[in-house]
Amino acid sequence: MHSIATVRSAAGAASYFAKDDYYTGEHAEGVSAWGGAGAKDLGLRGEVDKDAFENLLNSKLPDGTIVNATENRRAGLDLTFSAPKSVSILALVTGDKRILAAQEKAVLAAMKMIESKHAEARDYSQGRNGEPVRTGNLVYATFQHDTSRKLDPQLHTHAVVAAITKLGQGTWKALWNGEIWKNNTVIGSTYHAALRAELEKIGYRTEITGKHGQFEIKGVPKPIIDEFSQRRQDILAKAEQLGKGRGDTETLREITKRTRDDKLNVEDRAALGQSWRERATELGFDGSNLVAEAKARASGPDRYAEREAGTLSGMRELYAQLRDTLGEYLRPRDPLTTNGLARSLLSPADLRTEMAVASAVRILGQREAAFDPGRVAKQALDLGIKGVTFDRVDARIDKLLESGELIAGKSDRHDGVFTLVTTPDHIAQERKLLAGIDEGRRASSVIVPAAQATDRLQAVAGDRPLNGEQLGAAILALSSTDRTVVVQGVAGAGKTTLIETLAKVAHEEGRDVVGLALANKMVNMLKDEAGIPAQTVSSFVNDHLRGALRGEGPRFEASSEALRGKVLVLDEASLVANEQMNNLVTIANALEVDRLVLIGDRKQLQPIDAGKAFSLVQSHDPSMARLDTSQRQMTDHMKAVATLTGQGQFRAAFEVLGERVIQAGDQMLPIAAKMWLDLSAQDRERTAVYSSGRDARSELNKTIQSGLRDEGTIKGEGRALTTLTAVNTERELLRYPATYKRGQVIEVFARNGPSGLDRGRYEVKRVDDQGKVHLTDEQGNKLRLDPKKMDPSDDRDPFTLLEKDRVKLHEGDRIFWNATDKQRGLDNAASAKVLHVDADTVRVQTANGAIVDLASGDRMLERLGLAYAINMNQAQGMTTDKGIGTMNSNELHLSNQRLGHVMATRVREDITIVTNDSQALLRTIDRNPGNKMSALEAIGEKVIDPIRSPQAAGAPPIVARPTIDRETLRAQPKAPITPQLPVPEKGLDLSL
Repeated sequence: MHSIATVRSAAGAASYFAKDDYYTGEHAEGVSAWGGAGAKDLGLRGEVDKDAFENLLNSKLPDGTIVNATENRRAGLDLTFSAPKSVSILALVTGDKRILAAQEKAVLAAMKMIESKHAEARDYSQGRNGEPVRTGNLVYATFQHDTSRKLDPQLHTHAVVAAITKLGQGTWKALWNGEIWKNNTVIGSTYHAALRAELEKIGYRTEITGKHGQFEIKGVPKPIIDEFSQRRQDILAKAEQLGKGRGDTETLREITKRTRDDKLNVEDRAALGQSWRERATELGFDGSNLVAEAKARASGPDRYAEREAGTLSGMRELYAQLRDTLGEYLRPRDPLTTNGLARSLLSPADLRTEMAVASAVRILGQREAAFDPGRVAKQALDLGIKGVTFDRVDARIDKLLESGELIAGKSDRHDGVFTLVTTPDHIAQERKLLAGIDEGRRASSVIVPAAQATDRLQAVAGDRPLNGEQLGAAILALSSTDRTVVVQGVAGAGKTTLIETLAKVAHEEGRDVVGLALANKMVNMLKDEAGIPAQTVSSFVNDHLRGALRGEGPRFEASSEALRGKVLVLDEASLVANEQMNNLVTIANALEVDRLVLIGDRKQLQPIDAGKAFSLVQSHDPSMARLDTSQRQMTDHMKAVATLTGQGQFRAAFEVLGERVIQAGDQMLPIAAKMWLDLSAQDRERTAVYSSGRDARSELNKTIQSGLRDEGTIKGEGRALTTLTAVNTERELLRYPATYKRGQVIEVFARNGPSGLDRGRYEVKRVDDQGKVHLTDEQGNKLRLDPKKMDPSDDRDPFTLLEKDRVKLHEGDRIFWNATDKQRGLDNAASAKVLHVDADTVRVQTANGAIVDLASGDRMLERLGLAYAINMNQAQGMTTDKGIGTMNSNELHLSNQRLGHVMATRVREDITIVTNDSQALLRTIDRNPGNKMSALEAIGEKVIDPIRSPQAAGAPPIVARPTIDRETLRAQPKAPITPQLPVPEKGLDLSL
């Protein structure tokens, strides 16, 4: 694992690292060495001298020059690289010293990456804020150690980076460390990949265990890993006391930070090593066979076969290596790799690297139209493919840029460094969308002339007259000759009323209005509240796209007939991704619909998949009206909060809310649940509970259900059900065996699924060493799926991968569906109430009042969940009187400005926000606008969402933590007066 801490005190750090000869003296547990191109320039080589080390942390060069003499400056960074526990055991308990060299090489590989990609200074020649300049050099010292704070074997290396770097013209400047903090996970992935590669060179086999490339060596039993993970066990025990689970990463990190003891010195290292070996022996493990096998394997398959003669394991090893290597060359053709006979000329490592980078581009490209090249590298490394390291991945990315298969974004930096890449497909898709908007200009007819529209609209509006903004939008939609019309409307601006009135006037003119929305819940709102027929975007596209693309024939004629004289209204258009928006515009133009009206708010949530089509279309000068006045908020303070959050002014919004922002620490979710439970039955109906993510929503639902059961509001013994929820994964990852876990369910809807699977349901039983996924169908028949044979160029969803969960239903429970049963009116994301539960039947009442009985074995009993709390993607488009929202400052991606704005604008009267730490939450929100990037925006062809400075809203300095302080030598946040850059708060590695 990898962690970062800020070194604030040079003297304190130097004393700490050199304490009692612990790090740099002759009795050191490990080795120390200078590193970095900057150290080489300064003539620093070999073992680290304490005085020279302290001077550099004080920004004092060997010639006496002082660099960055700013008061309260940071002395440097402590980057800690911790080997997996199995690696530590084989190196320090079993005694394979080759692993120590592998650790050293892996750390140097990670530091080389940091130095080349993230070492920066600031150039102030163009203004007081300075511009980033990549320097390509660092000055650092490494210290390799062998114990944890519980004196367990723990191989780890500190790389202490001095806060100085050298510009190209030879001037030494302060190191601008923001990019290093920002890329913490990239650094960790680079280190893990490098260590895996080095271990594989010396004969070990590894298996991926974590999402950032964390791994363990195969063959080290879990009880042995647990035995030598006492620090980890203490942290888990503390988490259990707090009612937290192993998966609560942020809580575990906080416990780690708050329970750090000073590292103990060891007088007799030989005795400590002996005690380790005795503990391992007591559990029946010495690791000698693993080491011997690794050494033989490193000597080559022939040597391994010779050593294992008589057991056939050597021949199996040789066969497995040949099979795996040959299999890579026989993988399906991939547009982003070398193909055909030329593929055979690549080394196995080069081919695997090409495939890893290709997968990374597709994984990121499914969700984003433009992305950081560092994320491409990280994703490629995290796939855990043998021999794939950062240097190989970086070289492959450069080749894709040279060939034009990746496109560098426009750089606005003085040093010309680009920070975004996109693909030709994303660029072409966005240009096609804008061309479709152009194609529809002046291509349609007037439905109602503008001069007549006002009276017509207000006449049908009756006792709910349209305000000026609504009236202007409706007039534009009726009188424009452009086929596509855009209505940009803030949350609560009365868009539903606008649609209802518009539809009535259009109907008087013989035009039918058809509503479109991304989700069934929004479709039902269009039907029930706007009074128009509606369907999902996906079903509409499925009905008409093929005919529109053909341009003739039966499908084309059928769709033309169906859409003749139609006005299409897309609601919550900000949620629709590039591909689907392109499909809608293509259908509208090809089939000549009268109007395609796009209604939404670009300030709210953006699509899950690539692009931000609604914002992109607005940048292209369409026929557009604006609804800037919210009619939803009924109280002065909520009107102010909605306005302020829409402007990104969350600090001011929190000040307006005052005591309605509750700081609750790690009791945030229980307190939020209790607040709702303490309400009267009437107020519960008027108050929604919001969460930012799936895990928080699940905990809130379970806590509220438990409270309702205790008070008797929900009744009966209840019935336990096994439910299925879609696994949140990208299409490309379905081609990787590691995605599949025992107990998951594969549901195939197409007639010809992957590996010849027929339409139906299959359960995952196991994944074998060859990467084959073993399945059973509903009749018990055994089948196998080979994910690696899936066509990488097939962008259709081959099947749905589901995971199991358990829920207990009681009479009175609120539930929602996560699948659709059209015949019975059970819609995905729609809610229902449980009326009766027994062993044979669950009776529910749907949102529209229908009563439905679900017998045992009914598939919809598997596709439901508790609905007391909802996440923000479910909440967009909804309105309630009051709300209780939960936001965690540690959820760096979920606590952003868009999610916060949606939460604040759902309610009419009041909202309470419960958080772990209100000030930390404000810092997190301020750093995270939540914006996507358009491909055309990335290459400079469009300006859509200008970048806002994190300090623009008057936020206080953002402090990196933890720090190494001379007084306590513990990780404590301490705010500097002159911070370098807003950076995320980081925790220390749990294994230390």
